[in-house]
Amino acid sequence: MKKYSLLVYHKEYHNFLTRIRELGAVHIIEQEGALDENSGLEDLLSLHKKYTLAMKNLARIREEEKTTTKTDAKALLQQYDDTLTATEQAKQQMLQNTKEAAQFEPWGNFSWESIERLKNSGYHIRFFSCPTRKLQKKWEEQYNVFFINEISSIEYFITITQNPDFSIDADEIRLPARSLKTILAAQKKLGTTIEKHELALKEIAAIALPVFQEAKNTLQEEIDFKKVILNTTPEADNKVMVLEAWVSEEKEEALNQFLEQSGVYYQLREPEPTDRVPVKLKNNRFARLYEVIGELYSLPNYNELDLTPFFAPFFMLFFGFCLGDAGYGLLLIAAAIIMRNRVKPAMRSILSLVIWLGIATVIMGIIGGTFFGMNLIEAEIPWLSNAKKYMLNPDKLFNLSLIIGGVQIMFGMFLKVANITKRKGFRYAYSTIGWIIMILGGGTLYLLKMQEIITPDLFRIALYAVLGLSGLLILVFNDPKRNVFMNIGSGLWETYNQVTGLLGDLLSYIRLFALGISSAVMGFVFNDLAMSLSGDIPVISQLVMVVILLIGHGMNIFMSGLGSMVHPMRLTFVEFYKNADFQGGGKKYQPFSRVNKQ
Repeated sequence: MKKYSLLVYHKEYHNFLTRIRELGAVHIIEQEGALDENSGLEDLLSLHKKYTLAMKNLARIREEEKTTTKTDAKALLQQYDDTLTATEQAKQQMLQNTKEAAQFEPWGNFSWESIERLKNSGYHIRFFSCPTRKLQKKWEEQYNVFFINEISSIEYFITITQNPDFSIDADEIRLPARSLKTILAAQKKLGTTIEKHELALKEIAAIALPVFQEAKNTLQEEIDFKKVILNTTPEADNKVMVLEAWVSEEKEEALNQFLEQSGVYYQLREPEPTDRVPVKLKNNRFARLYEVIGELYSLPNYNELDLTPFFAPFFMLFFGFCLGDAGYGLLLIAAAIIMRNRVKPAMRSILSLVIWLGIATVIMGIIGGTFFGMNLIEAEIPWLSNAKKYMLNPDKLFNLSLIIGGVQIMFGMFLKVANITKRKGFRYAYSTIGWIIMILGGGTLYLLKMQEIITPDLFRIALYAVLGLSGLLILVFNDPKRNVFMNIGSGLWETYNQVTGLLGDLLSYIRLFALGISSAVMGFVFNDLAMSLSGDIPVISQLVMVVILLIGHGMNIFMSGLGSMVHPMRLTFVEFYKNADFQGGGKKYQPFSRVNKQ
């Protein structure tokens, strides 16, 4: 990236921005507070949000797509808002009517006109309820009680008296002023109104999406343009407009050529350590599929390595380890291939990722000997006899999970050296190099001794040499700017954290084994249930078995698949990123350009 400072004459500035937007090269540097409390921008953003929400809602109810002549997007949006508001109000009123109708359930359908006529004749009716056990016989004579209904040991009754002012040990009920007949008639009318409004919404949905998309794109360009204006600094009595931006290397030559032709004065410089430089990831086709996973956590900052290509193979392996069923992997591959040509282009990369994860699941399922919950290691299948020697039992899978964890942790430490070197310089990576020498050197010497390749005396001498060299790097030369005593104190504290941290990190990888085993066990359980619960009735038994298998394995794929995404991400973002000294916090490179038409 290069930082550009552009100076443009104020009368030419609007035309300059229009032309530079076509080039799509500059990422505008936002000034602190430039976008705060700007009513014009807030109105545009609010309208943009309305279009987005309307498109999301209409996409769910659209049954067909119709072409139409040029339609005013704002008028159509207002029509949508009015129809939606009327629909919601009708549904709210229907809900209120339903509650009122429920209040009449114990009393039945009666006419308030009859009640009013009795009142005019000098008789007052009051409505009560009370538990059956609290009902008193004397009320019948004292208050002229008439029992209407009993529901769940609750008595519902009315009193008919000439004097309405009396107190009784029961709950008085205030019924709605409308009769049940009136409420039900209103419900029927509201139902017709809602159907009418919903039909109108479907008609809007049939024509609105492309209209709203075009309006949204135009609005987005207006928002982007206004943001650029707000991030422009006027100088020389507002005669000169100063705009600062970042430009990627591949766009630099084209921008310079444009600026020379335009006669615009500009300055450029390399990024400084304090600059927050936007990030544009550059990965091969395989690693690019995993960028969406890395972005869930954070983009790397400009001064460190992009870890996407380094965690991608591990993530794929971890997913396969956790799901661990070759049959499930084949289903993922088949589903992704079928759906890949039926979705929008933006979704195809996700399905390509699913294919790779499915491949890893098939491989790890074969290694673990699991196919749709069947244990292939114990299965009596003649043609699998030669392949079984390559399959791993649970004990070996447990060890494999720890080995893979150790490999990724060490790989992360090598990347930490590269990261520190890129940010600060190689001398600041001495401490990490010391830990790498200690772990790998000590481990190698131990294996050589166990295999009797070296003698115990040679092992002891070599081990002292390894510990001495790593100790110097960890305790003495860990920071070239500090004195030796500060380095020793810091090194001892780092040693404590590193020893306890590495052990905890390594044990975290046991989750790979645990999730893989749980997926296999659940598959086996559903297979066993299908066999034991299907019965002996011809045809019916087979149907019951198929239903149990479909539901059971469907649930297992969903639950295990979810865990197979979450836990590898946890291992990546916590254990791997920590040991690779990932800082993150990068901002995506988004050049000022035309909105892509969808």
